[in-house]
Amino acid sequence: MTQASSRHDSDKRVIRTKKAIKEALFKLLEEKDISAVTVSELAKKANLNRRTFYTHYSNLTDILDEIEGELVDSLSKLVEDFDQSDFSASTKRLFLGLNELITVRFDYYFDLVRVDTRGVLVSRLKTVIRSTTDKLLEQVCSVRDKRMDVMSAFIVGGFFNAYLEWHLSPADMLPGIAADIVSGMVANCVEHVRTSMQKEEETTKTAQ
Repeated sequence: MTQASSRHDSDKRVIRTKKAIKEALFKLLEEKDISAVTVSELAKKANLNRRTFYTHYSNLTDILDEIEGELVDSLSKLVEDFDQSDFSASTKRLFLGLNELITVRFDYYFDLVRVDTRGVLVSRLKTVIRSTTDKLLEQVCSVRDKRMDVMSAFIVGGFFNAYLEWHLSPADMLPGIAADIVSGMVANCVEHVRTSMQKEEETTKTAQ
């Protein structure tokens, strides 16, 4: 066996082990809060020993942190193709791209929202998306003030809650239709603030 193939097999084992740990944690979180889960019961649930767990993670929250980090990286790649000249169309692509990420890679994580009675996970995920939204708005609006913060909070809350309502409900609505609705609302919000800022700048210049 070559060194390259040995490393490849090792990487595959790590991926399988981490997947088993994550799936075990999510099953346990359907029954209890993460603060009540022990490493021992998690390892048992994943058919692993404690030493194997600590090879990959130092504690349980490291697992969620790792997933959020992967989600941030994935969202950042989606944002790279964001065209600020057509905010509505770009927001629609972002909505559909996020849905593809969730249904293909993060479905197990988002399913926890169903049992997230305290809204802890939703809050963490909104924080993740907020960092991405702030970067987008800095590209769209030339002035950074309190209105930007309010708009960002509004967009994140509206965008994410609308997605959850669509993704987690049994309503039969195609992704494209849901994306159209959300992108239209987001685009209107951004255009309103951008127009408001332009008028303010023009008024200031006229007064001078």
